[in-house]
Amino acid sequence: MVSTRPLAFLAALAVACGLAACGGSDSGDAKSALNSYLTAFAKGDGKKACSLMTTQTRAQFVTRVKALTRTTDCAKSVGTLKPVMAAALRGANVTQVKVAGSEAAATVRAGKRESTTLLRKEGGKWKVSAGPGTQ
Repeated sequence: MVSTRPLAFLAALAVACGLAACGGSDSGDAKSALNSYLTAFAKGDGKKACSLMTTQTRAQFVTRVKALTRTTDCAKSVGTLKPVMAAALRGANVTQVKVAGSEAAATVRAGKRESTTLLRKEGGKWKVSAGPGTQ
């Protein structure tokens, strides 16, 4: 059983750290990737959420949450965190995206909280480079 206290911390961290991008279609693509990530994480769809993290971020995330989730599997970790993350990400909305080359910063609003999420192009696709538990 996972303690809810550390999970509540991760939920706050997810919103605080963000779950990245200003420019034409890159901005729209980054926003779309981030929205997909937020939805997948809130639903506990670990396979999808993890596929939308950069390789480095995925490794950092698994390391950071291992003691809580008791696994080194990214998808299983996301599934374990679902109860807290679903509440923390309820109504999350990407309000602004600024792109600078292959990096982006997005503003995410969830309730009264607002945070910045970073994204990076990896393999030609936008991926979250600063997400839940990675900072």
